[in-house]
Amino acid sequence: MKTIKNYLLAYLFLAMGLSAFGQTPPVDLANMSLGDLLNAKIIRSYADHAAFKTGGQGAPLGYLDSSRFHFSTSYVKVRFDGYMDGTDDVSINDVLWPWYEADSPRTDENFPVVPTVITQEAVQFKGAYDLSEQWSLSLSIPYIRQETEHVSSKPGFDEFTIVSEGFGDVELAATWLHRLNQNSSILVNLGFSLPTGSIDEKGRTPKDANVDTQLPYTMQLGSGTYDIKPSIVYSGAAGDWTYGANLNMTLRTGKNDRDYRLGNVYQAGIWTRYALTDWIQPSFRIDGIVWGDISGEDEDLALTLPEQNPVPNSPPVPYSQIGLPYPAAVVKPDNFGGTKLLALVGLRLKDPRGRLENTFLELEAGAPFYQDLNGPQPSEDWRFSASFVFSF
Repeated sequence: MKTIKNYLLAYLFLAMGLSAFGQTPPVDLANMSLGDLLNAKIIRSYADHAAFKTGGQGAPLGYLDSSRFHFSTSYVKVRFDGYMDGTDDVSINDVLWPWYEADSPRTDENFPVVPTVITQEAVQFKGAYDLSEQWSLSLSIPYIRQETEHVSSKPGFDEFTIVSEGFGDVELAATWLHRLNQNSSILVNLGFSLPTGSIDEKGRTPKDANVDTQLPYTMQLGSGTYDIKPSIVYSGAAGDWTYGANLNMTLRTGKNDRDYRLGNVYQAGIWTRYALTDWIQPSFRIDGIVWGDISGEDEDLALTLPEQNPVPNSPPVPYSQIGLPYPAAVVKPDNFGGTKLLALVGLRLKDPRGRLENTFLELEAGAPFYQDLNGPQPSEDWRFSASFVFSF
């Protein structure tokens, strides 16, 4: 039996390359296309700036008849550091399985390879055109970069880093604006995400030090499916204050070419902004995000037993008898999904004069104050974003 176990442990390390690059970040950054992490922010900016105007101290909202073209460039950086299972913090040592220690049994919460520090960056380019005061069309193109540091109990891969980057899923959207009164409005947006982002990203892993192998779900650049993205935004103004609320969804359709589907995402938020001066507008926002686990499975990430028996003339030994079939949480579909609440503070800088009146720079930073993750999963540490928007 010892020979069988040693054989299967060796096979584990040959097949566990898929676990060596993995991560399970909150789905608002990974389980959906990273372009979507900018969607709520850009829609909000579009609702209270590109299609509206605060007009300075205490002025009501009003449509910018002279501005039909709107462009934005946004940069977002998010850092994950640490693990959570449900609402409990979990240490790296608890998640890492040192297979060579006899007193460290394999459980459903430890793995041979563990991502540690994860950094995600996304730049999104968006252009919109107003067909009329009520209707607009937009196009969004994201560029994504992800870097993940790992620790491993596999010799030769004690510590290593995996990087993936490229364009993500392109989104087309139509927006309808309805003004409730002089100081408030509702904006309804219906977006369609096209599977232009790669789901075939590969990298060098412990599975084979000389050949690139398939990276897991969260290192891919797109969802691989056609996704529907409805949203609704309420915006209002009172004196020097503007405020609003939004509800956004990402609904997956079917499975992708690798036979899996990322979980649906539901996001709701409230925000307020104060015109300290015509130039400076601080803001505060709270977002809540709920996302589901993965349906199906990429067979290139699945771990299966060798076709031949490990010991001649012996009956087959199911891998599940000596350990879990998943060498890392990142390739286990059930270890995705959860709930998260974030608090973010921002600062909008704009020149209200002349040609620059429809242009602004917005900075925002924040962190989760509540996370409940189907774990163990890497937990978000903080995020930062910068957006530049102009209209003409």
